[in-house]
Amino acid sequence: MTTWNAGGPSKAEVFTAFADVLKAVSNPRRLELLELMAQGEHNVDALARMSGQGVTTTSAGLQNLRRAGLVTTRRDGAHIFYRLAGDDVAELYTAAKRVALERYPQMRRSLDEFRGQLDTDVPEMDAGTVTAEMLVIDVRPRCEYDAGHFPGAVSMPIGTFDDSSKGIPEDAIVVLYCRGELCRLAREAASALRARGIDARVLDEGVVEWRATREVALDGA
Repeated sequence: MTTWNAGGPSKAEVFTAFADVLKAVSNPRRLELLELMAQGEHNVDALARMSGQGVTTTSAGLQNLRRAGLVTTRRDGAHIFYRLAGDDVAELYTAAKRVALERYPQMRRSLDEFRGQLDTDVPEMDAGTVTAEMLVIDVRPRCEYDAGHFPGAVSMPIGTFDDSSKGIPEDAIVVLYCRGELCRLAREAASALRARGIDARVLDEGVVEWRATREVALDGA
């Protein structure tokens, strides 16, 4: 019996190409780069600084992701800016994260321990329960806020949060968010506010999840 694709690529080659894409993301440093690029475009130096990697390592990781078609670039003078090739890449990231959290106990333990380094337990809430009376704060860098943020959110980057948050009324209900479920910036800021007696909460997801699910229409995106 002659198969319909005789003489063409074998099924093994198809799965090899599929595996090439998964190999591109099967690296902790590259996964972190995907989370960062889901916030907006960044150049190599910025990505290296934010991820705590060397520039050479960051550049190599970006080239791996680019070869797999997961990121695209834009040149501006001497600088090359990298961004996700599309929101479907954020979908790939969040789907893998969801499976890991549900099926791999070590992933859940690691995340709980990472969050547990904070002194204060912070309540979580869903983005769909945010009301107009709540003050929503984005603690990511301003450039990421400008690239897309929760509707009506105020930018208070974590680096200057202690000063910029001084004007928040003590009776305010504050909701904070950051890059995604694996990001701790919002929890750090919320802990500081709760220590001052302010009702501060965090959203259970962030920008990378919203780009994947489109459940939140980001302003400025």
